[in-house]
Amino acid sequence: MYPYGYWRGGGPGMGGGPWGPPGYYNYPYGYYPWDYWDYTDFYDYNADLVLEDNEIQDLVSDTIAADPYIPQSDINNITVSVNNGVVTLSGTVRNKRSKPLAYADAFWSRGVVDVINNVKVEEPGRKGARGKQGEEEEE
Repeated sequence: MYPYGYWRGGGPGMGGGPWGPPGYYNYPYGYYPWDYWDYTDFYDYNADLVLEDNEIQDLVSDTIAADPYIPQSDINNITVSVNNGVVTLSGTVRNKRSKPLAYADAFWSRGVVDVINNVKVEEPGRKGARGKQGEEEEE
């Protein structure tokens, strides 16, 4: 078959009839619908796009757990809940990079409508270091 309606011999008014030089008819499409239709034109793309909340929750949890930049201790402290496609992240993490990474992982997961990030960052040693400095200054 000739590509994209390339018709050997041109066509009526296209340069010589069936025995004339090769020509393009209706380029980049074909002369007949089956020249440019394929199975994707008949596929319903929206059939599998709607996910249940529990499926979205599993996908988001797995995506966060698979992120190599979030420490395992922070992954264990992040809680995922879903209501009508809206993901809510909650919990307390120690690494300040874990909060935006978890948000991005949830946001780009399939079926997610919106993300509410209620994750709190508690950096270890900050409060203790300030308290120790204050005690040393008082003494």
